[in-house]
Amino acid sequence: MKKSDFCVVFDLDDTLYLERDFVRSGFRAVGKWCAEKLRLTGVGELAQALFDEGRRGDIFDAALEHLHSTWNAETVEAMVRVYREHVPEIELPEDAVQCLRQLQGRVHLCLLTDGNPISQVNKLDSLGIRSLFESVVVTGKWGSEFFKPHPRGFRSLEAEFASLQPHFLYVADNPSKDFFAPRELGWNAIRVRRSAGLHEYKRCPARLVRCELPDLTRIPDLIREIS
Repeated sequence: MKKSDFCVVFDLDDTLYLERDFVRSGFRAVGKWCAEKLRLTGVGELAQALFDEGRRGDIFDAALEHLHSTWNAETVEAMVRVYREHVPEIELPEDAVQCLRQLQGRVHLCLLTDGNPISQVNKLDSLGIRSLFESVVVTGKWGSEFFKPHPRGFRSLEAEFASLQPHFLYVADNPSKDFFAPRELGWNAIRVRRSAGLHEYKRCPARLVRCELPDLTRIPDLIREIS
């Protein structure tokens, strides 16, 4: 297999690392900000507890209300900004380290992820892997309407590598959105179902993916089989 034959595209959150680690880091950053700016303690811990209970969408509002704090929409917006733009304390699991190490130089490595561009780039920098990817596509730069399952991110990579015409493989975790577009475009796809991943509980239709794995350990061997 020549490098030009294969392009392996990774998702980021819950594929290369556990998203729960980013959430925990973000709540710590917000808690520190609230203590410094609002003289309000316990926000980060309460936000984490609400998240662990399954609360989504209004965690900061709920935490401030629980603490009987005086707040407004601008306060919550500032907290969200701190959460999204903080430099996270996250690490690659060993299986991801070994997988990327084995693939580097053998295939074209790319990354395609949804989300806030600042958040996603900060994650890559904290993980120390941004330089490993020939192309990084963060769909949030176009607006949330282009988040997966919209095909724009996938098509942008096809256009970028059009002269090479490689085989594409997408490695991701969320069956609710990650695999529809690549399969429609004729890509191979593999689902990573990490223990403690936020979407671990979701079942993935077999027609969408080649296989389902608990981590990235077998990815290099599977690429040899596919090629």
